[in-house]
Amino acid sequence: MDPATKGRAAGVYAIGSDPKQMRAILEHHLRAPGESPFDVVRCKPSFTRGRGSRSLFQYDVTLRSPEGREWNEVVSGVSYGGNRTRRAWDKLSRTGGMAGRESKIRRAAYVPDLDLLLQVFPFDHGLPALEPLMAGTLDGLRGPILARFGPGDWQLDEWHSECIRYRVDLRASVKLTIKATESRSGGALDRRFYAKVYGGEEQVERAWKVQQDLAAALQAAGDPFALAPLVAYLPEDRVLVQDEVSAISLPYIIRKAKPEKAVEAVRRAARAIAALHRLPIEAPQHRVEVERTDPGRVRRSAESLRNSRPDLTAAVAEIEKGIYGGLDAVNALPSVPVHGDLKPPHILVEEERVVLLDLDKFAAGDPMLDVTSMLMPLRRERKTRLAGTSLADVFAEEYFGHMPANWEQRLPPLYAWALLREASVFAASHGKSRDGDKISHPERREHRVEVLVDEARAMLDARA
Repeated sequence: MDPATKGRAAGVYAIGSDPKQMRAILEHHLRAPGESPFDVVRCKPSFTRGRGSRSLFQYDVTLRSPEGREWNEVVSGVSYGGNRTRRAWDKLSRTGGMAGRESKIRRAAYVPDLDLLLQVFPFDHGLPALEPLMAGTLDGLRGPILARFGPGDWQLDEWHSECIRYRVDLRASVKLTIKATESRSGGALDRRFYAKVYGGEEQVERAWKVQQDLAAALQAAGDPFALAPLVAYLPEDRVLVQDEVSAISLPYIIRKAKPEKAVEAVRRAARAIAALHRLPIEAPQHRVEVERTDPGRVRRSAESLRNSRPDLTAAVAEIEKGIYGGLDAVNALPSVPVHGDLKPPHILVEEERVVLLDLDKFAAGDPMLDVTSMLMPLRRERKTRLAGTSLADVFAEEYFGHMPANWEQRLPPLYAWALLREASVFAASHGKSRDGDKISHPERREHRVEVLVDEARAMLDARA
């Protein structure tokens, strides 16, 4: 990227990340033609990303009409650089329909000075299926959904949609609650589904293929764990829909169930992940994430932490050296099927089975990446401890009991690096942890970083 383009992109990102400047921009550009002005009472950035010439923004916005009525909207902004943003706006202008749900607000607008396209949720030109999905008018979806109600002539009564995750131009997850009536019997049922809208054709095709391949491999292996059933695949709309699974999330069990039940649920989750890592399936290679553990990334984490906390320089150097030494001392593990985004909320547990969710990052990789991703949040669960054993220890003990003996040797350096990485991110983000928790008091923030560093050193020392 040439310096001029880089400078323009940096300028767009700086203004787009500034709530005060964006309040004025939204008030000016989102007002529908001929309508009275409105006030932007609040403009809080909830997501920003600047990579190369592309900048993405999301804002939680509160608007107030001249009559004093207030309402909330999610407003997004995209800027691609070059002529792409302008071409997107020209195409939208030709199709018309720029008025939003509120007559006073536009559905989309273009800010020439910033080359910025503003959009009011659920409209997103990069996710064209999102708006009709939310409204229940997406072609080709009603039939597959009503078929899940069972035999008979089912008629749609109600369609309720709730967006549970949205990233402008990238992806969205929508919970659908559908009510239908069987016309002959008059029986009514409610069912829930989860739809994902992807930003690219390759992404949705990959997700569908992973679902198909995993289902076949699981059946051949005797179903050691389960997936949410696939309901619909709409490649042209880049939409994948799965059925709701009637099981309980692992975090809920950990926090609400008796300690013995929580421990058993964690053990069952560990056995499911061990089965995933042993599953005879050829995982896709183009999303391999093994390079996350290369020395350059370890070094950047260490350097970031040293810059934020110079008083920890000696300890960080010791950990960094221990990580390198630990990785050099053991052989790399074979590349196996890995979840890629493993965390307790992605695991459901019921009496007969364990269900794994959100396998969009499923790939071939180092199994310890999944293990460390589980151990990091489990180590924070302080409620459930039996005989001094943490849930992280429970998971590790059960998992490694089903794997080759030498696999556990690779865990300490990778686990120490995960702790080092979290400490560096936390220290640099002024008290906001990677999972969104905030610790406002400076002394508590400093203590949190020190605890992470101590845990990393202890992990390396214990396995030395």
